[in-house]
Amino acid sequence: MQRRRSQLVGAAALAACAGAVDLLAVTILGGAFASIVTGNLVTLGYGLSGADPHRALAAVTATAGFGVGVGVWTWLGRARPAAVLGPLAAELVALIVLAAGLLATGSRPDPVAAGALLAVAALAMGGQSAVALRLKVPTTYLTGTLTTAIGALVTGQRSGQGQRFIQLLALVAGAATAAVLRAHLPSAAPLLPPLLLAAAIVLLAHGRRVERTGSAPSHPEQAEPARPRTEPAKV
Repeated sequence: MQRRRSQLVGAAALAACAGAVDLLAVTILGGAFASIVTGNLVTLGYGLSGADPHRALAAVTATAGFGVGVGVWTWLGRARPAAVLGPLAAELVALIVLAAGLLATGSRPDPVAAGALLAVAALAMGGQSAVALRLKVPTTYLTGTLTTAIGALVTGQRSGQGQRFIQLLALVAGAATAAVLRAHLPSAAPLLPPLLLAAAIVLLAHGRRVERTGSAPSHPEQAEPARPRTEPAKV
């Protein structure tokens, strides 16, 4: 039960992290999403029409970065397909780079810096999406989550409903918190995604530690049942 709770809250923290990263990407880094590829493809089409070519470049950058992130994190995880904490730690490094870049530019990067930081943000979100497949909980692209939640609501299926709505609300909460920080405490906004990711890593690590502790025998005698003593046959 405790492991399940840690995983539930940890996955919600990942969704909140994705919401915060996307908010920063859209408002600071050129108008493209770091993790929502569908929206970027639509933006790309709009830009290719000639209406706004600059947005097309941002959409290409974000989509390419996301794809590279998925590919790299998947390739690195081939030896340990169930690994979660290591890949999330690598994502944390990327988000720290993103935060450092935003802080160094006062969250007003020039077009070249904005493109580079958008690529880093999308790379991190692609990596997180690859990890989410291992967790079996969506944390970035939640269109399918909303579809499943509403379908289950209509058909009366309750299994997994709580987590679906928690993920959706966490995404909104992460974006809203980043927006509030941008408006009232701009220097703190870039720090929100890495802090949320760090919290997720701690929670998931705790859940795994609880799982190992729970599956291990608590007393030596439980590990190996005592063998009955056999008396030598009397002649």
